[in-house]
Amino acid sequence: MAKETQPELTPTPTGVASPEYLNKGETSRVWEGIKAIATGLATVVSHHGKKAVTLEYPEALPDLSNRFHGRLSLLTKSDGTDLCIGCKACARVCPCDDLIQIDMHRDADKKPVIDRFTIDMGRCIFCGNCTEVCPVDCIKMLPDFELADYSREALVLDKKDLTLSGEESDEWREAHGLAPTV
Repeated sequence: MAKETQPELTPTPTGVASPEYLNKGETSRVWEGIKAIATGLATVVSHHGKKAVTLEYPEALPDLSNRFHGRLSLLTKSDGTDLCIGCKACARVCPCDDLIQIDMHRDADKKPVIDRFTIDMGRCIFCGNCTEVCPVDCIKMLPDFELADYSREALVLDKKDLTLSGEESDEWREAHGLAPTV
């Protein structure tokens, strides 16, 4: 009884060719190639008359939703004083460990004074948990998305970098349908 031999498999860029492919004639493989090229050209032709989706960034900026999660910021009262009460709820709810760091003390009138408020934007995952849990709605996400920098240290934003002025805070509130905070 003669031993049956299997066809030898030849390596291809995507792996090993199947025996069925090897058994096909040269002509049928050529027609498969022509069919694949025609399918690709049909896709290109079908998109020819349609409007382009690509923007000429940075000349044309994208139209972002009001719910876009961008750079974090601290809103202030209309007079420019801190709105943050130092409860650290944002730091507790953040899934990234030690991303938000807050140090505070109370003044003579027992009002909170924020000594340090830092956020490492290089590690932030922009989940928005901190904005949802804030009891006084002082931490918000702006539509700023151009946060690239040359060093990781520059992405650690302190209170001065995060805080919006009273006018900017009121503009943000007005744009989102909220009343100014006095």
